[in-house]
Amino acid sequence: MNYSNAQVVLQEVPGEISLALSISGCPFKCKGCHSQQTWNPGFGEPLDLSSLLAKYGQLVTCVLFYGGEWYSQELKQHLIQCKQAGLKTCLYTGSNKPIKALLPYLDFIKIGRWIESYGGLESPTTNQRFYRVDDQLLTDLTHLFKEQK
Repeated sequence: MNYSNAQVVLQEVPGEISLALSISGCPFKCKGCHSQQTWNPGFGEPLDLSSLLAKYGQLVTCVLFYGGEWYSQELKQHLIQCKQAGLKTCLYTGSNKPIKALLPYLDFIKIGRWIESYGGLESPTTNQRFYRVDDQLLTDLTHLFKEQK
């Protein structure tokens, strides 16, 4: 499992300071994708989560995986490692439905392919949804991304 572009981000998971990791090998290949380089499974470097948590773990409250569900067993182990470190977890997936096997290890999940004409989570026409996961029950938090008037 390769990753690229580890970043500390503030706006991707409401109320959390997240370590965001772009996972390579995305099978969705959405038209207009801003990270087309991650379509190649060999892009980036092997994910050494222990090193990243040692470097960023005291700075963040959540670890966000941009993809990776196509490596479900490996991703599951990384999610468990995050939980053991006391961190929340989030998955951004291009799948149009939650990945049930991963829900027990997630605190948040964003689902939905990127469709440029629909826009992202902040758009009133988006097809994407952002959920808080509580015991595999989903609470829609997409409204938190909409501009307040």
